[in-house]
Amino acid sequence: MCIQQGYVPSTCIMEGQMCWLLVNSQGDPCKGCNANRSVCNGRHAPYENKEYGFMCFLDKIDEAEKKRQKENEERYRKIIEQRKAGHMDGFTRTILEVRWELLHKNDAFLEVIVKDIIDEKAYITKCKDIYEMLSIVMRCCSKYNVEQIHIEENGLGASIYDSLIDRIKGIDIVPLRYTRMQI
Repeated sequence: MCIQQGYVPSTCIMEGQMCWLLVNSQGDPCKGCNANRSVCNGRHAPYENKEYGFMCFLDKIDEAEKKRQKENEERYRKIIEQRKAGHMDGFTRTILEVRWELLHKNDAFLEVIVKDIIDEKAYITKCKDIYEMLSIVMRCCSKYNVEQIHIEENGLGASIYDSLIDRIKGIDIVPLRYTRMQI
């Protein structure tokens, strides 16, 4: 009835009886309404109240921010799905990397890193010698279903590569020669 008589716009979300009570008590039901004006398209009647206009502006900013966040989440989810689909369609899914570092003249340590591309996780452990590293690599290959092993071929890496070639079969072992990047 209030819509038909023009007291409120046709998009008003206020209950009919409440609207009629506000019409009878103060003449303008939009003045007593606390609904979000960007939803109901009601009159922004209380112009003398500066906070009201500012609150409507904040509501619009909040809605825009929520929409932007939702779009970003959807875009990120699609990227992850594409990456997983690509890896499942034949790209390498799990890579094991063996790195070594020389601390002092005769003291070195080895790092074994398993990179699970599909689940976007990486696992790392350190070991002191080649025998311990071989044991860890063999366990990691069976536990994480490793498809490829990367090894630095320089220095100590050559003996690591040779020991892995002798003991691990059926997994692609890639020797990498590290050089300084020329930019």
